[in-house]
Amino acid sequence: MSAMSRDTDSRPIPALIRDQAIAWFTLAQSGCMSDAEQRQLLNWREASSEHERAWQRLSSIPLSLQRHAGPLADPLARQLAGRRHYSELDRRKALKVLVGFGLLGGLAWQGRDSHWVQGAMADYHTGTGERRQRTLPDGTRLWLNTATAVDVRYTDSARELHLRYGEIEILTASDAAGRPFRVISQEAVLQPLGTRFRVRRENDGQGTFLAVTQGRVAASSLAGGAPTVIEAGWQARIGAAGVGTPQALEVNEGAWVDGYLIAERMRLADFLAELDRYRPGLLRCDPAVADIRLSGSYPLGDTDQVLAMLADSLPVRVQRRTRYWVTVGPR
Repeated sequence: MSAMSRDTDSRPIPALIRDQAIAWFTLAQSGCMSDAEQRQLLNWREASSEHERAWQRLSSIPLSLQRHAGPLADPLARQLAGRRHYSELDRRKALKVLVGFGLLGGLAWQGRDSHWVQGAMADYHTGTGERRQRTLPDGTRLWLNTATAVDVRYTDSARELHLRYGEIEILTASDAAGRPFRVISQEAVLQPLGTRFRVRRENDGQGTFLAVTQGRVAASSLAGGAPTVIEAGWQARIGAAGVGTPQALEVNEGAWVDGYLIAERMRLADFLAELDRYRPGLLRCDPAVADIRLSGSYPLGDTDQVLAMLADSLPVRVQRRTRYWVTVGPR
């Protein structure tokens, strides 16, 4: 497909390519592209017909681009273009304008539900394989696991974190003003009572997962019902049906804060599903080796090293079709 052709193919755009196109489109609309970035965009479009199809679909959203190019560029894009450094806050501002004007809307794109879009609009976010730690204005410590997006909303009356997706760990600090602290997700409201705890949410319909390591957390479902207090050493899932029955905490699940994935007689299929969260592309487990058990401590900073460790210690072989398509199967 040439750079000047239009998209007449109604097939869905693959999610990864869609998010890449949205990223490039957002940068292009900001007015802040350097000459090098413009060349990179052209190279990306020419690298694949699917890339070009994704770009054309974004560029041809019905007349919205032409109708709102002025409001977007004036004053926002010119303001950003005048800055030497295009910060994460600037990128978020530009993206919010695009979404607000509907430039990323439409059933074909579902831009608001895209992890890239949600992440770019969040106050704090991590990409695949990234982990970060932040200290909030009140001294509360926040850890973000791989592929996580969270908003911080501190007001005169409350301290709130809104978890869009992913996983966080929180060590709450006392507040001189006595403001309550809450973590809010699509399914739950969690109010710690002086504590350290983890919250995990994926866009898979499984709800919000809470694990308490210190203190207590009052967990409420947005579907209704009385709060359930989860004590230290316990975990629970909160969903449309309410707060689930608390279960004993699996102590090794929080090892990601220290950069490790710890397994104790864990099924290989489950281990690889967890490791897959920390690397781009597809990591697949052949059913023939799915039930092999493994134990050990594995560094999350180098998932290729982890795969090499598995090949050395287990009767498995790591097959790479591409860098982003890996299968672990029998030798």
